[in-house]
Amino acid sequence: MKMNRANKFLEMTVFITVVDCNSFIEAADKLNISKQAVSRYIQALEERLQVRLLQRSTRKMVVTNEGQSFYWQAKAIINATEEAENSLSLDQASPQGILRVNVPVSFGILHLAPLWQLFLNKYPQIELDLTLSDRVVNLLEEGYDLVVRIGNLENSSLISRKLATTRMIVAASPQYIAQYGMPMHPNDLRQHKIIMYSHWARKEQWGFWQNGNYNSVNLTANVYCNNGDSCRQIILQGGGISKQPDFIIGQDIKVGNLVEVLSNYTIEDYNIYAIYPSRKLLPLRTRCLIDFLVTELQNQSW
Repeated sequence: MKMNRANKFLEMTVFITVVDCNSFIEAADKLNISKQAVSRYIQALEERLQVRLLQRSTRKMVVTNEGQSFYWQAKAIINATEEAENSLSLDQASPQGILRVNVPVSFGILHLAPLWQLFLNKYPQIELDLTLSDRVVNLLEEGYDLVVRIGNLENSSLISRKLATTRMIVAASPQYIAQYGMPMHPNDLRQHKIIMYSHWARKEQWGFWQNGNYNSVNLTANVYCNNGDSCRQIILQGGGISKQPDFIIGQDIKVGNLVEVLSNYTIEDYNIYAIYPSRKLLPLRTRCLIDFLVTELQNQSW
């Protein structure tokens, strides 16, 4: 006998509430049902799925790996259902709810911070929970709805959408070049002080193209730093040569505070992506943010 769909939704709702509250008792209070009823729903769900979702004892409760996976899928279904129902009662769907977003530090401060209030003005019922971090976060395990990342993406079950492109530039201050000389070939970089951003993939291997020929040079840095703005400050003060995106040092190049090194060579561009769990059942608030960022960033000239 097939189970009633309403009961499946109720089981998922109870499970999500238990995980969010990290407590059967608090979940029962929130749902206005008894603790015994909560336990019965969780037990019925586990028996129907034939998998353990929660490990529980008298002292604590732990969500299993299977439980974490089911949590995010079930939450997406519940969110999508709620938004579908809301859209029926409105002439135009009104995105709402909390949107947890993780963005890189420098890009987030320089180019995304001015956009957030514009987004909130457009969608006043959305609440933003913003985190700035350059480390690679686990979107699913850490509960983010969307992350913005820069660089080449690894194969993943996650979905990405390109927001913009940033050109990488090798640069130094005019004072540093006057003192140590301008490198003429990529191999010359081995004789210079290198200020290296430590989060780039293959950070110590810099690649250069010229007339169809590829030159790769492996470098050891004098300074490793996990923040692009700090790298910029070091090279502005004559500390060495660094490879940085134009959204950080493009203006410095334009006004002459920094000079481009090996400008007769071409180096890689990096794409800027919005990354999210799935195209299916994507909450309306997440979709609105993605579309907003695409519109605002697509014609940027750093």
